[in-house]
Amino acid sequence: MSERLSYVIVGNGIAGVTAAETVRQEQPSAEITIIAESPTPACHRPLLKDYLAGRVEEDVLFARRPSFYADKGVRFLLDRVVDIDGARHQLALRRGQGLGYDRLLLATGARSRRLICPGCELAGVLTLRSVTDYQAALRFLEIARRVVVYGGGPLALETVDTLRQRGVRVIHLLRRRQLWADVLDRTASELILHQEQEAGVEVRVEDEIAEIAGKSGRVQGIITRNGAHIPCDLLIVAIGSEPAVDCIKASGIACERGVTVDHAMRSSVADVYAAGDVAETLDPLMGRMRIPGQWYPAIQQGRAAAYGMMGMLDALRLLHCAPCSNAYLRPINTFSLFGFDIAAIGLTSASAPAYSEVMADIKTHIYSKVWLKNGVPVGLLSFDDQRDTLAFKRAIDHAVDLTSVVSCLFERDFKLQNWLDGQKVLAPVLAVRKTRTNAPGLATTTPARSFRRQFAPAAPLIELPGAEEDAGAGEKAMEIQLAASSDPYSLRSIPSAAFLAPLLPARTAQLLVAGNDIDDTPTMMLNSQDPDMTAAPEHTHTPISQTESLTIGREATSKLVINHQSISRHHSAITCTNGAYFLRDMGSRNGTFINETRLDSDRDYLLKPRDYIRIGNLIHYQFLVRPVAPEV
Repeated sequence: MSERLSYVIVGNGIAGVTAAETVRQEQPSAEITIIAESPTPACHRPLLKDYLAGRVEEDVLFARRPSFYADKGVRFLLDRVVDIDGARHQLALRRGQGLGYDRLLLATGARSRRLICPGCELAGVLTLRSVTDYQAALRFLEIARRVVVYGGGPLALETVDTLRQRGVRVIHLLRRRQLWADVLDRTASELILHQEQEAGVEVRVEDEIAEIAGKSGRVQGIITRNGAHIPCDLLIVAIGSEPAVDCIKASGIACERGVTVDHAMRSSVADVYAAGDVAETLDPLMGRMRIPGQWYPAIQQGRAAAYGMMGMLDALRLLHCAPCSNAYLRPINTFSLFGFDIAAIGLTSASAPAYSEVMADIKTHIYSKVWLKNGVPVGLLSFDDQRDTLAFKRAIDHAVDLTSVVSCLFERDFKLQNWLDGQKVLAPVLAVRKTRTNAPGLATTTPARSFRRQFAPAAPLIELPGAEEDAGAGEKAMEIQLAASSDPYSLRSIPSAAFLAPLLPARTAQLLVAGNDIDDTPTMMLNSQDPDMTAAPEHTHTPISQTESLTIGREATSKLVINHQSISRHHSAITCTNGAYFLRDMGSRNGTFINETRLDSDRDYLLKPRDYIRIGNLIHYQFLVRPVAPEV
């Protein structure tokens, strides 16, 4: 019988709770302890901007129930680690307690960088990271007339866009002119800056805050280095974040900005791992260490760390286009800002002579560009409705030479997905791989021909006619189709929750699921005749209330706001009656569709699990119903 190991996880964000769930699933008898300074597990950070916009309620902001620890059999300690003794496998806690471990995961996350200048402690000077921060911002917005947002990264941009949609007068102050330099090139930055100003935002570039003025302990304005006096009632500081590594560095664990880890999330100290916003990994495309700082990579890092701690990682499957490439940590960044639907993958701001750029024709594209190195793609930046993004990630992940098709990459009648199918290129790397275990603590390599379902429980899986497994490829998954039979989740006796899952890029097609043996996140594949499409990560799914209508439209008061020209101000709505969900088109110009059948206006249509919904010309969703644990 294998030894029962003690796993200690420091931090209860999404990386930490994902690691705990993974260990519990694989080793039901393991002893798991989580130490954190907040009792609430896993704030759903991607939804915070929607909370600020008033589109979602506070109760949906948490990715796990308060009963998470009891449900998973996890011991929870409300405390702080003050010292790590790696040699003795011991932790010292703030309250004086000592705690031993066999495996340790550091998932302490990051904290917002704070502004240091006169007046920085005044009320009304906020950073945005936690639910508490956003609650404070909403309280100030009840009386604020002018808001300054300071910073040029994604948080600053999303906050500016959200506030101006709320009708708040916003001044955007930038230390430099370049926006989000790690992702946007100069042209993309200028496009967004121009659109921001067109939307009514006052933008001030190449200046910074020297002093914050106040009265009676509250902010009244800022004074910049260039001598400008800008009155405001609220100052939101969004100048980045810092990994929480204070006691970690002092314990002798190797750190740069964050904890330095390898492809298996191992730190420099034996049996100590790190994941999430505190972990720093090698990005082979950039040739430097970096912290992804995003939700989906944090989930994958949590899984990788759990598999690593249990000795279940199949390291060979992590070696894609370069040693320890961590391709599963290379997400597709999709975001909507000031009317632009933007996608970015890989290296998107390269300017060295080693890289060549291929641009789309501006007559047919707003702005799209791919970066190549010796014919091999290393990055994509697109303002063109996120077209072919999954296919480009596939080519980047597997270092495919695109020299023969480089001239037609952005042609409307060329489908990169189909070309890659013809070249028998493997699926994009969306999740970390693990080996299969026959018993707790015993790892064995998963056979190449063995695959399991990703949606479980779900409808029976039907193998596609004529689909053949490529034994030479080894990793190529058997294509399977979701049957249209009854869904066990639709039974009224099973507690359930409903969601809209975005499909990206937005093209109508028959979805196939490429199974693997490691991850409950679906990898959508298409046959060679269809445009490429993928299901967005679970954190982007929109929950559907059983008590309130989910209104969909371009109007800012809609519960689901879609800022696209094909969407009407009040386009459609989903309601729930006696456990059944109904979709209604509200007289939209471009229509609402279920499985490509257009709905008559002002009539309710019953939704069935896995129905495909099209809103307007391009926006696609899948209607999903999932079981939930009953209330106790």
